[in-house]
Amino acid sequence: MKSDKVEMNKGLLEAWLGAVHENDLPVNIQTGKEFDDCNGDRMVEVLMEYDESDKMLVMGALNATINEWTGLV
Repeated sequence: MKSDKVEMNKGLLEAWLGAVHENDLPVNIQTGKEFDDCNGDRMVEVLMEYDESDKMLVMGALNATINEWTGLV
């Protein structure tokens, strides 16, 4: 099992959770504390756990979510 701990914008996290649910992605997500960053954006500590064999699938879906959320696509 692979674990990644990241800090994520709360809006992006909501989009990511939606993508995980909608696409039935093989990843467990746990959230930690919330805080405001230096720009005043709400951030959340996020722990993602997934099998090493699913890494490319999970990271590809996260990348697509980031691109969509930021308006790059």
